[in-house]
Amino acid sequence: MSQERIAFIGVGRMGGRMSNRLLDAGYELVVFDPSADAVARLVERGASAAASPADAAQNAGFVLCSLPNPAIVRDAVAGDAGVLDGARPGSLIIDFSTGDPAVARELAALAAAKDVGFLDAPVSRGVVGAENGTLAVMIGGEHEALELARPVLDQLASDIVHVGGVGAGQVTKLCNNMLTAIITTALGEVLVTGVKAGVGLEALTAALGAGSAGNYVLSGYLPNTLFTEERAAGFALALMRKDLGLFLKAAGDAQLDLPLSELVHGQYVAARKAGLDEADSTSIAELYERAAGVRLQTSAVEVSS
Repeated sequence: MSQERIAFIGVGRMGGRMSNRLLDAGYELVVFDPSADAVARLVERGASAAASPADAAQNAGFVLCSLPNPAIVRDAVAGDAGVLDGARPGSLIIDFSTGDPAVARELAALAAAKDVGFLDAPVSRGVVGAENGTLAVMIGGEHEALELARPVLDQLASDIVHVGGVGAGQVTKLCNNMLTAIITTALGEVLVTGVKAGVGLEALTAALGAGSAGNYVLSGYLPNTLFTEERAAGFALALMRKDLGLFLKAAGDAQLDLPLSELVHGQYVAARKAGLDEADSTSIAELYERAAGVRLQTSAVEVSS
């Protein structure tokens, strides 16, 4: 396998786990993140620390990014001491962040002017997928760039789908997250109603999962997040709300009226006001729990009158 040097910009919850997989695969890795602790954890495993995105990108064949929002991505790639200040001609930027399709296209054009490739490659399946190498990646960009990146992507993902040119990956991911948010919100409302009406949560979820209402959020996400006592945040509600806003921005640019998406976005805004921004995105259900006096927890479902 190639020992091509890889730079990774943003090594938090997702990027840190993805970086660990690349180290396990034998790649030379240099990392940059504002969090000294996040960088130190990877340095202990054999990565090198960089002083800036530009420093990380020097002599790297691939520059991977996993960052919270489009403004941070733009600054990390095209700002002062950004990736494009250090990237060598012929290298390839792969942006795993979820962001704005227009920003992806802007950065791809700036990269092309320096003979640097660009793929927008947002991911799904969260921290579990990042840790296990089972992410789903939605690729926007040139086919040739994807084939160049495939050996790296194969270390991180079990499903790689090429959806079109640069920006198409972001559009697809925003569609994915809006649909996930709609399903998650609906499940919160329905499950609280069923439990409040006297059906046990285990029986209710088993029956729904076996019927036409079965879905991945119900079977894959909720048992590891909402239904646990800890409700650890794998994907923060604030980040989901950001993505829903970006989806609605794209819909507005296309002059579309989307009442269901607007309604669900409104629920995530209400969740922020209820103090749930740092909770897992599945905790949108707490709006319904609080109103009904119900807690959806499989080990001990609590119901108050």
